[in-house]
Amino acid sequence: MSICVAVNDSKAAVFVNGKICKDPKLATTNDFYFSGLNVSGNVVPGLGFASTGVDVNNMPGLNTLGMFLGRTDLEPQRLAQFHTHPRATELITVLEGTLYTGFLVPDAANFFKSRLFSKIMNPGDVFVFPKGLIHFQFNMGKKKTYLSLLFQQSKSWICHYS
Repeated sequence: MSICVAVNDSKAAVFVNGKICKDPKLATTNDFYFSGLNVSGNVVPGLGFASTGVDVNNMPGLNTLGMFLGRTDLEPQRLAQFHTHPRATELITVLEGTLYTGFLVPDAANFFKSRLFSKIMNPGDVFVFPKGLIHFQFNMGKKKTYLSLLFQQSKSWICHYS
């Protein structure tokens, strides 16, 4: 089966690898379309950022494709705290603003040491965080920074570190 559009109604479905999929004959273009990443999300009070995600819940055609797309709005002088995605590589693109970002690679010889890979990013710049590595984003500018996010997994599982 070349497509497996998610569906809640099992009467209009077939099963692929134990997942419910819409009968491909009933799939529409809208199953593979999402509109709204151009709109700022609601900033979380105290944290200074908002995230909007595109997953199988709002784009059913993503089912079984192993992808998650998102947008993050980061307030000026705010840090998206250190976190990791244990099951996914993350790719970010700065759409607007200036961002300082990086990730840590543990030193195999010394548990208390890590190597920092970091970059100051501007609009159009792309950076990748390898799967499972602790990383961060800091808006070093005086205006909001907007990022596009791409994960190679269906849902973005996050572990935060304070």
